[in-house]
Amino acid sequence: MKLFFENISQSDSISVKQPLEAAYEQALDVFEQLPEDDGSSFGLITDRDVIIQISKFNRFMWLVEIPEPEKKGSWQAVCNRNQVKRALKELFDERDPFLVCDFKFESFH
Repeated sequence: MKLFFENISQSDSISVKQPLEAAYEQALDVFEQLPEDDGSSFGLITDRDVIIQISKFNRFMWLVEIPEPEKKGSWQAVCNRNQVKRALKELFDERDPFLVCDFKFESFH
């Protein structure tokens, strides 16, 4: 599993173009350190090259997305912090990314 993120408050990032290999504990630590109010984001790339992006949705919830540009949209789920942490654990346990959240397909507008 590879990790990318952008922590705007700390001017720290790892580009999606050059993600780093990460263990579950490292990914959880990066997620836990993300500010909740500045547009910071986090993501993983599975061994099958599926991208999962996580960004703040509102004060209490996170948007989890799996982009599908060829279908002109993305699979999206709005999750609380505990649901995201559970999804991260399931992803590192190699569960199908499309099954870790209650995703709905949304077309790009």
